[in-house]
Amino acid sequence: MNGGLGLLDASVLVAYCAALAAIGWWAARRRAKTADEYFLAGRSIPWLVTTASFLATCISALTFIGTPAEGYGSDFRYMFSNVGDIAAALFVASVLLPFYQKQRVTSIYQAVERRMGRTVRAACSGYFILTRTLASTVRIVAIAKVLEVVSAGALSFPVCVVTTVVAILLYTTAGGGRAIAWTDLMQFVLLIGGGLVALFYLAAHVPGGFAAIVEAGRHAVKPDGTVYDKFNFLELLKPANLGLFVLLAIWGFFNSSAAYGTDQDMVQRLLACNDERKARWSLIVSGLVSIPISGLFLFIGVALYAYARLHPELTAGMTDNDHIFPRFILTALPHGLRGLLLAAVASAAMGSSDSALASLATAFTVDFYRPYWGAGQSEEQIVRASKKFFVGFGVLFVVFALLMRSLDNLLWLAFRMVAYTYGPLLGAVLVATMTDWKIDGRKVLGLMLGCTALTFGLGSAAWWAVAHGTASPFWLSLHQTYWRLYVIFGALAVPAGCWALRER
Repeated sequence: MNGGLGLLDASVLVAYCAALAAIGWWAARRRAKTADEYFLAGRSIPWLVTTASFLATCISALTFIGTPAEGYGSDFRYMFSNVGDIAAALFVASVLLPFYQKQRVTSIYQAVERRMGRTVRAACSGYFILTRTLASTVRIVAIAKVLEVVSAGALSFPVCVVTTVVAILLYTTAGGGRAIAWTDLMQFVLLIGGGLVALFYLAAHVPGGFAAIVEAGRHAVKPDGTVYDKFNFLELLKPANLGLFVLLAIWGFFNSSAAYGTDQDMVQRLLACNDERKARWSLIVSGLVSIPISGLFLFIGVALYAYARLHPELTAGMTDNDHIFPRFILTALPHGLRGLLLAAVASAAMGSSDSALASLATAFTVDFYRPYWGAGQSEEQIVRASKKFFVGFGVLFVVFALLMRSLDNLLWLAFRMVAYTYGPLLGAVLVATMTDWKIDGRKVLGLMLGCTALTFGLGSAAWWAVAHGTASPFWLSLHQTYWRLYVIFGALAVPAGCWALRER
């Protein structure tokens, strides 16, 4: 089947964009007069919508494109990182989220200030802003790469980046948190539905259906000719691999605890809920659902592997596994379904990027602009200023995306980026929420920066050694596997340092 978009595909995409615009217009009718109303929709979002919005924030274009690429080119090992998600969701729902809700904060770092002072609040918010800007830019790169492939070169990468960011700004800036929550509901349904459509289409076009796909995955062949099993669950439980399984589970717990409990992007969805108890259930449900969602998109990758063995033209000239799913959508799906899957890809990108923009604008407005430059301004003036910050962070997304254009393996790239900052951020928040220690905020800042500098230095050295072919077994294992320890190290080192430096 020839690539390209037809009239039916264009109609589906236009309908999708029209629905986004309509929801944004509906949300904007209720004019927000305070920062709380604008960013958190006045804490009026139903819990099921909150759950969908939270999941849409978690499921980015990296999940929709990167996870099938992982299943296609590797195995199900990534899924074990989700094992810690459930424990993390329970921990955050029972400890961190109630702390924020009790404080009635707009930015979660306000709660940190009330325990540890303005310096630590600014440090935590600054860490979040840096982390979320870079990690969300990777999501923009992922969707722009898809659009570039889909347009068959008619749209350049820069045009795709700018178009994506402008589209997100149009409905988020006007409607704020309410627009984001309700558009996320639509986008969550669309991206899960799109994934299921792709999977069943693949099963219908691989002789033998699901059984043949599983068989192909169990006897997959690497480029070097090595035969391996993509469904290698039990392999990780063998004594020789048990250490890696434990590492993945512990890393998943710490990484997800940081994401669910210290990342304004995630927590802001939950603070907007109209029922505090049900908001905690939204988080727990999301942790449970994350495992089958990862399994769905990994299995799509295995199905793509089985399909590509029958249709080698699908991968002809392909140098990046991230392109396998977009190529399939563009060249194998019939018109109509092609448009539906592209709308699902757009949903995955926008559902995570819109909330990222909102949370970045929230953190900068509440944690920096209002206390340092906006003192004495009315709430309406603060809201107007925050809309400018929406646009400002959108511009940063564009700039960083253009700089990251040549990067591949986007799924793991995003995880590596947050590894340097999530640990110290989680450690500082744990001290603020779970202890009554008194400590100079400048010392906490020093501990956070020290942890980041150390892990970034190690990561850079490992990357340099691997890139130049001089890596010893230590540097190679650090680069490939044990970089996950950075999050764990920061989350433990900062509280340990605070305990040692606390006032007695």
